Amino acid sequence: MRDRGMMNDEQRKMQRMESREWRVESGEEDASPSYLQGMIFLHRRDFDAARRCFEQALREERPAGVPQRLIPILGNLGNVCAVLGGKEEARGYYREILELQRQAPDLKTVGQTLVNLGNLSRELGELERARAYYLEAGEHLEGVGDAYSLGILYSNLGLLEEAQNNLDGAVRLFNKAIELQKQTGHEAGLAATWGQLGRVYLLLADDYRAEACLNFSYTHYGQLGHPAGQIDALRLLAGIYEGRQDAELARLCQARRREIEVRMGSKGGMKAGGNND
Repeated sequence: MRDRGMMNDEQRKMQRMESREWRVESGEEDASPSYLQGMIFLHRRDFDAARRCFEQALREERPAGVPQRLIPILGNLGNVCAVLGGKEEARGYYREILELQRQAPDLKTVGQTLVNLGNLSRELGELERARAYYLEAGEHLEGVGDAYSLGILYSNLGLLEEAQNNLDGAVRLFNKAIELQKQTGHEAGLAATWGQLGRVYLLLADDYRAEACLNFSYTHYGQLGHPAGQIDALRLLAGIYEGRQDAELARLCQARRREIEVRMGSKGGMKAGGNND
């Protein structure tokens, strides 16, 4: 049966990873060893280990209660919990960030946190709540001119439109995200959004546009050293070529996919992929 862009559990996890803002740095020269170790595990995509480190860092920083030190830990901990499926726990961390921001508002951080809350609501099927979070986030991020985070926001709004079966709206928003991601050099965002756009074109039965998008996605994931993303693009491309009865191109995609899977296995599986900063 031909693959029309449906995702399995591993691919949904990858989408949760790519839809979040991971540039939540401490900004402190004296960041705790636990926090720094968590960032290392985060870049390696070892989310269980990163979570343990960020939880330890949070225990260390809570007594002093300095917002500037707590917010980066809470942001990364919320993201890791969300990727691992702990959505309510993640929601609690994000809301704590908003509470801390009331003391000294930073509209960029508020906007990024609202995007993350919107992601959680969308993933839980709370689509109207997600839209409200996204729209409020857009007001803050446009106000501070944060093109990088706006690219992430529009990509997630595209996923929301796709979830509501407004595929033309999803195409428009994904293209808007891609424009911003090109401007800001957000390579991981481009890899993910090209792939998302390709899936929507598959749902629209526009195989030739889907093929172009998925080839872009495959190329960007290759530049990032992200084999899981390459495999996902190749899987969909193989389905396109099978539908066209182009056995040779389908065979080449499947052979390349197996080659990458073998290489991943020799390096220890999914965690061998590059980071998406």
